[in-house]
Amino acid sequence: MRAPYILALLAFVFAAAAVLRWIRNPRRPGPATRTWLLIAAIFTAVAAWLQWHTS
Repeated sequence: MRAPYILALLAFVFAAAAVLRWIRNPRRPGPATRTWLLIAAIFTAVAAWLQWHTS
């Protein structure tokens, strides 16, 4: 089953998008940056849960 790995990769992509947004406005993270980070955290949690429960 490849779902945990795909979700982990997507979490990395969303985290990279958040970092790129944050670089554009380094003073304070905006709503888009926080949203990308939240999505990355959700994908990380789901990938970890799947990895733990399907092993």
